[in-house]
Amino acid sequence: MIEILDTTLREGEQTPYVNFTIDEKLHIARLLDQIGVDMIEAGDPSVSPNVAAAIERIASLGLQAEIVAHSIASRPGIDRAKACGANRVAIFYATSNIHLDAKLHKTQEQAIDIITGHVAYARGLGLKVRYTPEDATRTDFEFLVRVCNAALEAGADRISFADTLGIMQPHIFYERVCALRERLLPCKIDLHCHDDYGLALANAMAGIRAGADCIHTTVNGLGERTGIPDLAETVVAFHNLEGVKKYNLEPLMSISNYLENVSGFFMAPNKPITGQNAFTHKSGVHTNGVLKDPRTYEPFDPSILGRERKIVIDKYTGKSAVQSRLDEYGIEVSAAELEVIVSRIKNIGDQRKQLFDTDIIEIAEHVTGREIDVIPHDISALVMLEVESHVYTSSVVRRLRGFANVSNVYEITGDYDISAFVNVENVMALNNLIEEVRTVQGVKRTDTRMVLKKYNGNGK
Repeated sequence: MIEILDTTLREGEQTPYVNFTIDEKLHIARLLDQIGVDMIEAGDPSVSPNVAAAIERIASLGLQAEIVAHSIASRPGIDRAKACGANRVAIFYATSNIHLDAKLHKTQEQAIDIITGHVAYARGLGLKVRYTPEDATRTDFEFLVRVCNAALEAGADRISFADTLGIMQPHIFYERVCALRERLLPCKIDLHCHDDYGLALANAMAGIRAGADCIHTTVNGLGERTGIPDLAETVVAFHNLEGVKKYNLEPLMSISNYLENVSGFFMAPNKPITGQNAFTHKSGVHTNGVLKDPRTYEPFDPSILGRERKIVIDKYTGKSAVQSRLDEYGIEVSAAELEVIVSRIKNIGDQRKQLFDTDIIEIAEHVTGREIDVIPHDISALVMLEVESHVYTSSVVRRLRGFANVSNVYEITGDYDISAFVNVENVMALNNLIEEVRTVQGVKRTDTRMVLKKYNGNGK
């Protein structure tokens, strides 16, 4: 049965410009435990005092997942892992010729002595040990087998097969893992696959098929350079394609959204599983099929992730999608009127990149000659903004004051830095304004509250 080690708190924090607070790390660890990941790699305590403090606090939470601390092959690093209360230490030491020669200046025999000595030292402290031969996929295979077996003899019980540069292809990776499984002493094999060619998850799935035990993931695929397999993609792929039902899918969207907010690392709309467009349909042929039976153009039901499908209305749209959108608002039109509405939508779609529901309703009003009042008008709202720590709040305030629909802007204390009072004509205009506000440099996140009632002062 597959195992998942999530290393968002270690590999994920190595993403350029990403840093988590201790409280954020605790929340991430709890969410990972809700999903049911088998191991949480909480960080390398030698990096900084805060990283060490976070590992210690995560280890004290009493989570179901095994807590892993990372360390180079050094006694002080291993001592820090022990002091943090981690269940396991993951010791890494490179084995490829280019790393041994150019970076470490060690011979193969010296490397084996260093690795076995530190593995034995960690075992002597009572820690479980995983050994990672960094750059394993560029390491001479015979030497790789030797060094891994030496680490196992010294007390390690897991080997992490690291494709550090993401250079593998699934068929080659499968063959390597098969050979490694055949040649290694009894142990668990982890797979740490980087995504430099977009093949990380494909390689990892091939490795599991070849006899490996565990895939390393991060939330949203964070990590060095292009990252490693995405947690949600990995869990859902094994759940739907391989029948692995051991993980809880429900928190996947929550943790993905949380990581976007706290990392400032936002996903592409077309990202699988968690991306904005993963269940969005546009083509007339596709929308017609999905409205009749979602299985025609959806690989699985989005509700298993707590998500809903979305139909985009524009020049590609057919009658079925337009009729469905009008039905949502309770707008009845004749077959002839629907034909005209669709035709006008296509004409406007040729001139604009995006149509909103207000546009569709306005077209329906013109075609039917009836006033259709289904969208609230004259909306006031409070938009709360959190500003990045390295950006002056005043610079964001100056930018907001230039928005036509923003009447007042306040710098405030608390969880948010700025509050903007806005007036817009309808919900769609509010949505468009919020999207524009989010593009302002330095805005980390927003929270919008629509005004239900407004009172003047002095008892009026």
